Amino acid sequence: MTLLDKVLEIYHKYYICPYCLGRMFALLGTETTNYDRGKSLLLSLTLENHRLLLTSKNIHNKAIQNLKILAENAKFSPAQKVLVKEGFEYIDTNSSKTCYLCNDIFLTLQKYVNKAINKTENYEFNTFLCGTSPSSKIINQEDKFKAEFNLLESESFKNHFNREVGKLLSSAINKSPDFQNPDIVFIFSLDFVEFDVQLLIRSLFISGRYNKLMRGIPQTRWPCRKCQGKGCSDCNFKGTQYDTSVEQLISPLFIEKSLATGSKFHGAGREDIDVRMLGTGRPFILELKEPKKRNFNLSHIMQEVNKLQARKVEISNLKYSSKREVIALKSKAENTKKVYKALVEAEEAIDKTKFEINITSLRKIIENNKIYQRTPIRVSHRRADLIREKYVYKIQSEYLTSNLFKFTIETQGGTYIKELISGDEGRTTPSFSEVFGNTLICKELDVIDIKE
Repeated sequence: MTLLDKVLEIYHKYYICPYCLGRMFALLGTETTNYDRGKSLLLSLTLENHRLLLTSKNIHNKAIQNLKILAENAKFSPAQKVLVKEGFEYIDTNSSKTCYLCNDIFLTLQKYVNKAINKTENYEFNTFLCGTSPSSKIINQEDKFKAEFNLLESESFKNHFNREVGKLLSSAINKSPDFQNPDIVFIFSLDFVEFDVQLLIRSLFISGRYNKLMRGIPQTRWPCRKCQGKGCSDCNFKGTQYDTSVEQLISPLFIEKSLATGSKFHGAGREDIDVRMLGTGRPFILELKEPKKRNFNLSHIMQEVNKLQARKVEISNLKYSSKREVIALKSKAENTKKVYKALVEAEEAIDKTKFEINITSLRKIIENNKIYQRTPIRVSHRRADLIREKYVYKIQSEYLTSNLFKFTIETQGGTYIKELISGDEGRTTPSFSEVFGNTLICKELDVIDIKE
């Protein structure tokens, strides 16, 4: 059976629109659209049967029959005109037939485009993508149709609809489709009669660095341990363990400017609540969810945040970012080098000479060597019980009194500095306390540099 015979076989039983006809043979031929492919097939059949009607008396009746199928069942205007020209009648059924496969959805695409445009009235966006969720009735009816006629070169309803609506949308709103990372995805939920359009709004990502200038502030919102954020008497019904966080000090103004529904804070590691983040700051990315505005002055926001949160938090180096950079930020965190300044107290007094001897031993044993850290006791209730291998790259020291010293320590990201100093009851080895033969406790700790 030839391709044209297959088309006639289809129209003997069903009416399908030129869009869907072309779609049934979408893998055949290139440099054309499904609509043009469908019309070309119908036109080829009309030309062939018109020629037979004029030249071959033996198949005169079959040619008329085929032209009537094209005129009546396919509603094809050129076939109708041929029959009229040659003095034959046909039954006009234009008003009663709709496409068996799409119910004329592809003939009325503009209404889908209009509704999509109305949905984005209050949104700023530069790129988009179309997605479709057709009903099971559409999918099942098409599958049965393809099986009935053994159609193996077809394109799915979803792909065809997404492309056609996408082209019309792009022209109407003068914006480009983006198949990798669109600002907005239009999801068309439809059946043969009704439809709806939902928007998937891509988060807006802004990267920068923050300095935490005071102690007692966690990096992110910390839900109350007792009520898990619901609010109870223990947390004064705030739902949080602490009054604020770096995230809560930074994010509100960004949410306000972008008209986002919320935010998520991504940090390149985190410092303890009682540790300051000084120096050039810690890299972070703020994810703004479902923003309506995507274009605003980052420099102005930075100045306003720094003014509002003076002596608490300061941000710098703001720029627009992406989800890909969030993944990179997390993956690189443990491989960065971090520099800490620690104020350390000794349980037993140490004279300066012995201190220098201990420092020499400390550098020999720990510098540029592996240390082994079992999950610290203080975080064991919320972290997996693992043994982590870490490197300490450089140690500098300053003798203040017989019981008080300062250390500058450069380590691999993810090293527990307090436990490196104390030993954490033997869970970190080797440790400063182990080398000194004395109980050392970190009294104050600051991060002073993060080397990327």
